[in-house]
Amino acid sequence: MIALRKAHLRHYFCVFCVALLSACSGQNDAPKTDSPAPIQYQAPPIINTTSASFNGPRSNYTVTISNTEINVIDNVGSDGNNHLATSILLLKFSDISINLGISSKAGTIASADLASLIELYIAYFNRVPDAEGLAYWIDQFKAGMTLDQIGESFYAAAILYSTQTGYSATMSNADFVKIVYKNVLGRPTPDQEGLTYWSQRLDNGTATRGTLVRTMLTSAHTFKGDATYGWVAQLLDNKNIVGKDFAVSQGISYISPLDSITKGMSIAAAVTASDTTVAKGLIDALIGLSISNPTQPSPAQTARFLQQSTFGPNSSDLTAVSNLGFKNWIEAQFNVAQTLHRSYMDTTAATLPKGLSDLNQNHFFESFWQQTVKGDDQLRQRVGFALSQIMVTSFQDSGVANYPRGVASYYDTLNTHAFTNFRQLLEAVSLHPMMGIYLTSLKNQKESGTRVPDENYAREVMQLFTIGLYKLNPDGSYVIENGKPVETYSNADITGLAKVFTGWSWAGPDKTSTRFYGGSADPNRDWLPMQAYPSFHSSSIKSFLGVTIPAQSPANPEASMKIALDTLFNHPNVGPFIGKQLIQRLVTSNPSPQYVARVTAAFNNNGQGERGDMKAMIKAILLDVEARNDPSLSNAGIGKLKEPVLRLASWLRAFSAKSTSGFYRITNLDDPLTGLAQTPMRSPSVFNFYRPGYVPPNSGIADAQLVSPEMQITAETSVVGYLNFMRDIIANGTGSGRDVKPDYSAFTPLATTPDQLVDKVNLLLMANQMSSNLRTQLIAAVNSITIPASPQTAIDTAKLNRVYMSVYLTMASPEYLVQK
Repeated sequence: MIALRKAHLRHYFCVFCVALLSACSGQNDAPKTDSPAPIQYQAPPIINTTSASFNGPRSNYTVTISNTEINVIDNVGSDGNNHLATSILLLKFSDISINLGISSKAGTIASADLASLIELYIAYFNRVPDAEGLAYWIDQFKAGMTLDQIGESFYAAAILYSTQTGYSATMSNADFVKIVYKNVLGRPTPDQEGLTYWSQRLDNGTATRGTLVRTMLTSAHTFKGDATYGWVAQLLDNKNIVGKDFAVSQGISYISPLDSITKGMSIAAAVTASDTTVAKGLIDALIGLSISNPTQPSPAQTARFLQQSTFGPNSSDLTAVSNLGFKNWIEAQFNVAQTLHRSYMDTTAATLPKGLSDLNQNHFFESFWQQTVKGDDQLRQRVGFALSQIMVTSFQDSGVANYPRGVASYYDTLNTHAFTNFRQLLEAVSLHPMMGIYLTSLKNQKESGTRVPDENYAREVMQLFTIGLYKLNPDGSYVIENGKPVETYSNADITGLAKVFTGWSWAGPDKTSTRFYGGSADPNRDWLPMQAYPSFHSSSIKSFLGVTIPAQSPANPEASMKIALDTLFNHPNVGPFIGKQLIQRLVTSNPSPQYVARVTAAFNNNGQGERGDMKAMIKAILLDVEARNDPSLSNAGIGKLKEPVLRLASWLRAFSAKSTSGFYRITNLDDPLTGLAQTPMRSPSVFNFYRPGYVPPNSGIADAQLVSPEMQITAETSVVGYLNFMRDIIANGTGSGRDVKPDYSAFTPLATTPDQLVDKVNLLLMANQMSSNLRTQLIAAVNSITIPASPQTAIDTAKLNRVYMSVYLTMASPEYLVQK
């Protein structure tokens, strides 16, 4: 049916990139989601004459203001619907307050003077102003205090918070100028001439530290339009714009003074000379975004939701989600019992001549595809599959491949803890023997003579499983110092942490050296958590990530492990680092900073004070405005290339594929020409099949400054391999001996009405996102297959061919290949 010439193949490969660029984000209405029981607060809101205090963070509330009242609705907790008088000027939440009078107050002074006040915050603290503080200084300015005098007061405050600002009363004039250069001019390293000039003005008394800043601010603005230094003035202008939006337009102040500095600095740090969107995204995350939803999700909206939360829509799930609504369906999925892959392996082993030793990878694949196609716990499975590409172990490792039941157990571990707490997940992964084999922490020994602890797991648990290479802001952007991202850890941290992961080896009834080295094998050691062997554990000082575990006597591996995992779990990077990757795996390759920030907030606090709640993070990802609002299909920015496993899974589920043997014998799919270039749990390295930040070189995706992780396993060979693979299996089935065959019985009756046939395929495979042009082409192609008048066998064959054609051309289209 298909034979692609090389030129056609190159054209098709290019279309992948074009298709991904057309992935989009929209701001249309999204389907209504049912609300869970509200969080119960200990006390109701406190409402006074001019202020009202609420129990939750601002993003939990919808605030609307009219000429007659202020309406504050708690969307999460028990604060309810509050109708407030317009005399209220301050709304206090658990994280920030909103000054409703600041905009009017700011209008009572000249805009240039307002900008000058905001710039003092930038110059002295490199942060956005808080509304309460800005309101105070506006009053002081109107009372006759000059900007220079206010600057002196700012300098005095900066010294009080020297740890955050870098200022101190004892610093040299040159060091003072260097900080102002960084804050005002965006230049961490000043030129020597400028440094000397401004330092001398302080040295000879021409200026004070309180007044010099104003002079330097004025000087910075003179660069506007300059070919070399015009960016300096633009950067200052952009910080002013964001500062005004934060304090005046939104009226925001942090409740904590320290937050006002540190978090205000994070927002200012996100501003560049050419972009303010990241900083404004952080502000949006504080305010929260409301979603206007129709009464019931449409079939298309439901199918799109299922593309993100399952291995693909089928008719029964479409009905279930439509009846329950998104939130209630998610809550119901949290309660669906898990089916263990290990149990399948044990049951299978009981039928084999040599029992467990006869198990192989294919038995795991059977279990994987059975649950993928038929399993009721679809959300758990989809999240578990995503986690398997973050916390990787792989059959491609020869040591791991010896324990297929162990790999099944490891995959069970990911599925189990997909719905618990990230801290529990991290510990379960760290102690699983398959991870111990894969990243060589099993049988890792303490230092002795020239031997040092194996550093493999210590490195990867930081780099890939928890905190990443660079410090992150809550929105996933890098923390920048001196113009460069700040590294999260050093080689010394790896060395210190490696000592923690010494003294762990196979589980069993004793802790002898024989068992540590692998002798006296317990029959269940391939899935039981590794156990501690104190005699092999380093008892020396262990320092990492700012934490020091003192020397131990006797050695205490469990205590060391707890401190290490607690330290990693509580690192501020974990929320944005893991949250963004899960967004990429489930929803979109290029989430906005505010989307990441909202998911980070859910990870940091589930609304009840718990950090790391996986359920809260999953809900935040799938119910976010960017996930649920209908996409505008012509715009770039949202969507992801469907990885091969998800393409096959969506076909199997959409067409109710059944196994002749009952075992779903789909085996290794690694080969890019005869398979899919991807097999579950067969990643080529610990870095997964593809990196989360992968950018296809010399592509439109690169030009648009986007990423497309899945493109890393997309090349001419895999494109043609996928097309030929699907051409074959759509009609004939897949797996060993064509064991797994689709059921088209619900589609063949529509073959005589091609438009209805295409529309049904469109719903299940593309969530009704097929363009009118593609739909027209598919209908024409289906119509080109003539249905004869007789005999019945020829009629049935023609109808099936029409179904095959509609399915194949849909799955071969770039529009299908991009999940939007």
